[in-house]
Amino acid sequence: MATGKSTPAIEILRYDARYRDQSMEVLQKSFFQQEIVCIGSEVNLTPQAQKDLEQLCLDVADGGVSLIARDTDTDTIVGVSFNVLQTPSSPEDGNYFEQFRDTKCTTDSSRALMQYMITMDAKVNLFERFRVDCLLEIMFLATLPSYAGHGIATRLVEESVQLAEQLKCGQVAPTGGDERSAKVVAKQPQLVSALFTSRISQRVGEKVGFTVINQVPHAEFVYRGQTFSDRTGPEHPFSTLVVKHI
Repeated sequence: MATGKSTPAIEILRYDARYRDQSMEVLQKSFFQQEIVCIGSEVNLTPQAQKDLEQLCLDVADGGVSLIARDTDTDTIVGVSFNVLQTPSSPEDGNYFEQFRDTKCTTDSSRALMQYMITMDAKVNLFERFRVDCLLEIMFLATLPSYAGHGIATRLVEESVQLAEQLKCGQVAPTGGDERSAKVVAKQPQLVSALFTSRISQRVGEKVGFTVINQVPHAEFVYRGQTFSDRTGPEHPFSTLVVKHI
């Protein structure tokens, strides 16, 4: 197990289903417990909501553009970046996150987290603002707590941008076989976007050269009579929508 006294040998890979259980364990031990909006929407206290969001990540992983970080010494997955290719949706169909909220979320908690994502996305139409028809969104980013401080999240974000660049140039293609990836395979992303909810992830975005497009206080989001900031405290007061041109 990695400690603060040693630097683990980390390899960044395209998501592979044989690492499914380990990837879900990263979410369970890190993202669901420590992510600001998971605390704000009480996903951290709601096991079924966590299962809902695991399914979201597995669905997204089928799109073939998600990444995982592997400790090569132990063959352990220690970080994940669940990414999704997004294209403009018609008003009558709704976007992918709206469809998931309405058809696959089984708890108020998971619906609240999805609604946060939908609300943040709706504040700025990136497709119209930047005149693009495809982007790669870094959706859920997490590192095992025992591997914190080794720059793994930064590497996952850097290599997500690199993957988007390769997709744009046609050097690689999405590896998934799902219907969504088949629909967007003919398009190449021209932009990478992310919602960073903590000062930790926001510093990662700064390191990798993302530009802040919007900043929204967590006090704006309410779940069961309390704002997200009521539950999370003042240390991470806002979310940022960030982009990087490729």
